[in-house]
Amino acid sequence: MKPRDFLNFFKTGSGKLITFAAVFAVALILFSVMRKRHTAPEDTIPVTPLATNSVGGKPQVVQSVVRPMQAFHPPSPKPQPAPSSPSGLSGFTNASPQPLPVVPPSQLQQLSPISLFADSTAGVPQPKKLSPIYAPFGRLIPCETVVTVDSASIRTPIIGLVTEDVYFGGKLVIPAGTEVHGTAQTDHQRERIASSSSWTFVWQNGEEMQLKAIALDREFENSTNQTGWAITDGSAGLRGEVIKSDNLADIKLFAATFLSGAANALTEKQETLFGPINSPSLNNAPFAGAQQVLQTYAQRILESIQKDGFYVRVPSGKQFYLYVLQTIDRADATFGGTGIVEEKDEQVSTKTKP
Repeated sequence: MKPRDFLNFFKTGSGKLITFAAVFAVALILFSVMRKRHTAPEDTIPVTPLATNSVGGKPQVVQSVVRPMQAFHPPSPKPQPAPSSPSGLSGFTNASPQPLPVVPPSQLQQLSPISLFADSTAGVPQPKKLSPIYAPFGRLIPCETVVTVDSASIRTPIIGLVTEDVYFGGKLVIPAGTEVHGTAQTDHQRERIASSSSWTFVWQNGEEMQLKAIALDREFENSTNQTGWAITDGSAGLRGEVIKSDNLADIKLFAATFLSGAANALTEKQETLFGPINSPSLNNAPFAGAQQVLQTYAQRILESIQKDGFYVRVPSGKQFYLYVLQTIDRADATFGGTGIVEEKDEQVSTKTKP
């Protein structure tokens, strides 16, 4: 290798790194040698161990000190002076009073003890006695709708007839042909018609009785022969036909949303630190107004579809169950039963008014 090439090597990056490493290593070696030869004055200070409680290396001896104690004798109580008799009462002396004669228990007047007993029956409802003709909780009563049930109108009545006799314990509780009256409620999530829990049973002889029950759907495995049970048999609500109120609502919503997006795309933008914004120009005014109007129109169409976009229609002759939520007592059926209940409700409301 030529001397010039050797010098040129140290001018490159690798040569400079090797030169720096060699100089740094030599500096460290010189620093360590100088430090060993010249010790700091702080390192020459002798370190003495801490003194302990031992005296001359002798073991400690535990000593006990006994001091003379003097017994404590409390002073005797001083005699109390006798009370002096007041003036004019010279006949009284300082003699101690005589105790009263003890009366034997047999001569004491016996008083009868006072006993207080709370009336446990007050305010506690007495258990109702059932009549011989009754049915327990949870009966499934087969029914059939008489009129079409439509969820488009508010509080649509559900009118049905009991299709099979309901027996319990060998006794007829509800005969076939008994009318059932309830109120429909729309179930938007399941697209069914739900029912309220209050139902009125009307016997053929005119007797009425109110019961708490829930309407359940009845589906047959073979709809033609009405035999077997389908997978949805006993599910909540009455299954019906879903009917759309406006078939063009979806198209209107799509058109309004599309035109709103087109108006937004045609609006002139300007870049800012917070992103692009609409430039305040006269050309953007009609586009901004059209965009807001179309967005409002699209939102109204969407709300209309969610609220009244469809309704459920259950035709007459639909089979369903009534799941009873209480004990059925045949003795509760009375003539004008609903009128008696309404009269009681009116009396309670008038009593509660101030």
